[in-house]
Amino acid sequence: MNKITTNRNYFFYSTLSDELKPLYYKEIVNFVGKLVFEYPGFKSWYRSLFCSKYDLCADREIIVCECDFRIAAIAILKRNVQEKKICTFRVAKAYQHQGIGKEMMELSFEWLETDSPMITLHKNKLDQFSKLLNYYNFNLEQSQKHYYHVFSTELVYNGVLPEKKLFFNPIEIVDMGRLYEKFVLLGKRDINEYVKLCMEYWYEKEKYRQFQLL
Repeated sequence: MNKITTNRNYFFYSTLSDELKPLYYKEIVNFVGKLVFEYPGFKSWYRSLFCSKYDLCADREIIVCECDFRIAAIAILKRNVQEKKICTFRVAKAYQHQGIGKEMMELSFEWLETDSPMITLHKNKLDQFSKLLNYYNFNLEQSQKHYYHVFSTELVYNGVLPEKKLFFNPIEIVDMGRLYEKFVLLGKRDINEYVKLCMEYWYEKEKYRQFQLL
């Protein structure tokens, strides 16, 4: 698929030539690079979409919108017997409010073979995507706290996320160890106080991280 409208070029990654795939593989990583702050392990997940170094797995597709030879938007899709899902959907700030989101959504529906796929959204992106989701009647079915990151909330439309145990990344585990040492040195024993101390520490840390991303 290749669709050209004015100065915009929409295409599926899988239709690229073997020479172009390595180039766009890296360009897509750069485009969505900031997602590592919202979703720990995002780059590892991205690599898992490919069955070989640059060829997508059969149940995956990436739609790219290019404007003036620059990536303006991407949609990473999943289609199999179990689910039809828009895994990642991003439009660059400079190209928002120009109809690109609707074009990308329509092409996603076409490949997924449904106009009501599942999509999850980090809560701090709701203002950016609410009009688009309302326009296509996406139904909010779940609000999942701490699913991908401590103190993050994932909004789930047209489906629900599978159960998942709370995951702590290596940095958070180190923090827990240091806080526990401090807790013991203070002569405290109540585990509920320790949990409260951890939560307060991570909350302040997350507020600072979000401030740095603004």
